[in-house]
Amino acid sequence: MGAKRPVVSPEDQALFHAAVAGATPLGQRDRIPPAPARAAVRVTALPAEQKLVVEGEGSRYAARSPGVSRAQIAQLRAGRVHAEETLDLHGDTAKRGVERLREFLAVSNGRRCVLIVHGKGTHSEHGAPLREAVLGELLGPLSGYVHAFATDAGEGATYVLLRGGA
Repeated sequence: MGAKRPVVSPEDQALFHAAVAGATPLGQRDRIPPAPARAAVRVTALPAEQKLVVEGEGSRYAARSPGVSRAQIAQLRAGRVHAEETLDLHGDTAKRGVERLREFLAVSNGRRCVLIVHGKGTHSEHGAPLREAVLGELLGPLSGYVHAFATDAGEGATYVLLRGGA
């Protein structure tokens, strides 16, 4: 329920009516219409898939293109590479998370490193479906955008180095 309106004394009410006695209503509303909602970005063609070398230890994963060193992966995993933008997928279904990830990477606008927050799956009954979907996309259909990636130490996010042409 909303808050109750304050009680206005008869004197205040009389003062208000006296103050607006000569006012006339506006002929039309003076509001500016809201801007139309932006249309969702639809990717028509993904870049060609790339083969990435996958390394894993337990539930921590990394993948890299030829020419990316293990030292670069270690820096990425430790968060020593500055993420220029973050995409937080917490609370998304795997399907919705993949859609948002595709839109996000399609408009990378020259970013070099991004952070994808997908969570560890601790609130899921069956492992980490969102995390697995994100990693699957980065290794598969979206690999054309990826130069390298590594899950962070807590396993709830993945740092992604993007290809120069992405």
